[in-house]
Amino acid sequence: MNWQIEQGTAQAAAANPIPIQGTVPAAQFAGRNFNPYNWNSRVIQPDNWPPGPLISSPAAIIQQFQNGQYLHGLALVASWGTMWRRPATIWGNRPLATIYGVLQNCAANIQNTQSINGAWAMLTGNQNGQMGWSAVISSKTLHFLCRSLGFQQDPPVAIDNVVIRNHVWPVFLQAIPPAQRPMNWQGNTLNAYLRYMTAILTWARQRNWTTTDMEATIFDQY
Repeated sequence: MNWQIEQGTAQAAAANPIPIQGTVPAAQFAGRNFNPYNWNSRVIQPDNWPPGPLISSPAAIIQQFQNGQYLHGLALVASWGTMWRRPATIWGNRPLATIYGVLQNCAANIQNTQSINGAWAMLTGNQNGQMGWSAVISSKTLHFLCRSLGFQQDPPVAIDNVVIRNHVWPVFLQAIPPAQRPMNWQGNTLNAYLRYMTAILTWARQRNWTTTDMEATIFDQY
């Protein structure tokens, strides 16, 4: 993908790799049992869920996005990412067709530009036709959307508050002199997220891992 690297973060991350035990990446969270009946209000009817027991696994999410079932994929992302507790922040009162259209436009924009920049604005922006989402749900959605489009080596990865911002960020800063510390990863701006991704990309390349490998291992160990 086309990534805008933030040089201050890249230099700090290269000189201060996040401490990781072992040389084999951790597996990404495998998902949880998913009851489609509980999510039917989140998809346009007829629901067209695949038959049989469902797990909100990465493979299932990617398959739904590849099939153009963007609302189904989003529901699975919310389950996978434990984000069903605050539905108003994701769906709110928006028509399902509007959400579908935004996600469809995100996929097209990513495919055309090989970048998340335009899609990030669509998901986090507060203008008419934008979703007003947090960086947390936006990053999780874009991770799987990009993978569904074939970006496997360096897709965007999830950012969260508890593990990444509140734990990994302070660990990263410990060895960096105060005057040399890069700007933080807080907030919902694209620049803040790109600083986070710069660190992930730097550490992943040091180990010859994918960004998915790097984030899953960090999340597992921290």
